[in-house]
Amino acid sequence: MKPYKNIQSRHLGFLLLIARATAIIGLLVFIFSIVMFCLTFMGKSIGAMSLVTFLPMSMGIIFFSGLLAVLVAWEEGYRLRTEHMISNAKI
Repeated sequence: MKPYKNIQSRHLGFLLLIARATAIIGLLVFIFSIVMFCLTFMGKSIGAMSLVTFLPMSMGIIFFSGLLAVLVAWEEGYRLRTEHMISNAKI
């Protein structure tokens, strides 16, 4: 699984790497919160508390990752548009 596989960037490659890494971390935290919630039904009382804690945290991490990806995609689109305008102006 590679999050944001359709986004590419020439100048902000490291930021895109960070966005992908935080998306994976967010998904892992989300899966962890679901597993801990399932443990609640097996008699462990820690599961419900972890769902209240980790579920909003995982959603925040995924949201932040999306914001980083939007920033990278916006910059790449702006760069491509600018290169296109410059190449048309030279002709």
